[in-house]
Amino acid sequence: MNLVIFSGNLAKDAKIVSTSTGKQFCVTTLALREDLRPEGKPAVFVDIIIWGERAVKLAKYLTKGKAISVIGRLELIRTQSNNTVYVTPRVVVNRLEFLGKKNIESVSAETEESKELQPVEEFPTEPIDSDEEEVPF
Repeated sequence: MNLVIFSGNLAKDAKIVSTSTGKQFCVTTLALREDLRPEGKPAVFVDIIIWGERAVKLAKYLTKGKAISVIGRLELIRTQSNNTVYVTPRVVVNRLEFLGKKNIESVSAETEESKELQPVEEFPTEPIDSDEEEVPF
C-alpha cells in the first residue's frame, strides 16, 4: 500500500495546469521540517498535485506560507538533464486539510444574523420521579 501523510507550509502559490486532453490539476510545493527551529535540519520540499474540479476550487486558497496537511500517494518523477538523472518526490493528494487559524476574510464574511444568539429550548423544571431499582448500573 502506498499512503503518505505530510504536514507543512506551502513554499509557493498553487498553479492551475491543463493537460493536452483538457484535464485540469493544480501543483504546488510543500515544505516539510523535522523540527520547528530554522537553524535545525533543512526543510525537505515535496511537490503536491491535486486533480479534477477540486483542484480548481482549492487553488485560490493554496497560497505561499499556508499550513496544510495532505494524505495521498507518493510518486517518484525521474527526469534527465546533462547525463544526470534527477528524482523528484510528488504526492498525488487524496485528502487535504488546512491547519492553523481562520483567514480574516472568512471571519468577516459572517453576517450579523449568524452572530445573533438563537433561543435555546428550556428544560422542564418539574422534578422527575424515578425508582433507583430501575437504573441499570
